[in-house]
Amino acid sequence: MSQALIDELTRFCLMKTDEYRMELLDMVDRLGSEEAAFQICWRTYQWPTGTPEHALDEFARMISLERLLEINQKHGISRVEEAVVGVARTIPRFNPHGGFAGLLRFFRELVSIAVNNGGSLVKYFAKFTDAKILENDLSKLPGIGPVLAPGIVRELRLADIIKLDIKNVNLSPADPVMRVLERTHIIPKDATLEEADKVVRMKFKVPPMALDAGLWHIGFYYCREKPECDICPIMHICPKCMEGEAHG
Repeated sequence: MSQALIDELTRFCLMKTDEYRMELLDMVDRLGSEEAAFQICWRTYQWPTGTPEHALDEFARMISLERLLEINQKHGISRVEEAVVGVARTIPRFNPHGGFAGLLRFFRELVSIAVNNGGSLVKYFAKFTDAKILENDLSKLPGIGPVLAPGIVRELRLADIIKLDIKNVNLSPADPVMRVLERTHIIPKDATLEEADKVVRMKFKVPPMALDAGLWHIGFYYCREKPECDICPIMHICPKCMEGEAHG
């Protein structure tokens, strides 16, 4: 592992983080903080499924927090569940994380959190003064857990919905992130999350959450189980590519 690799990964990851920040701030401008927070939560929930962006956008056009709160107030949470699943079933290639039963559990809990905080997810987030405590609370949401909770915290911070310092939030243990770190020899194969986070904090000059979006991007779109090294944005510096090896 060379310093050139660390520097190039840092550059790429900070660039992707900045791009995501601009996209998220634009979403807040268009939708407002409340609806943006809602979308950040459920879109992060859907990350593992690979659902196409156009399918997510179609779902977003028909399902809003405002609408679900109104349905809940008039008809109860069971009708909220019917609305969510009814819309999801009509969208081609919308692949619900955890199946439709999992999707129901997640939205039921998310809407309940908003209801218990005066109809506001933003008010719920504002109760927290420590990003790690917020991460831990979000990890209890159905289907979120420790893999996706850091991503929600990161997105909320990039969108300026929360103002908490996220430097101490650990690296996400999502498969795309860990795969890139392993294949570039930054961490040993089968390293634990704690080991990976420790190495990243030692080798890089920026906190893990500043790298997370870029590492996830590389791992999800290029460094897959069957990698596409020939079009990867870091192929010129990746040890495997430079050695002429196939990723395994």
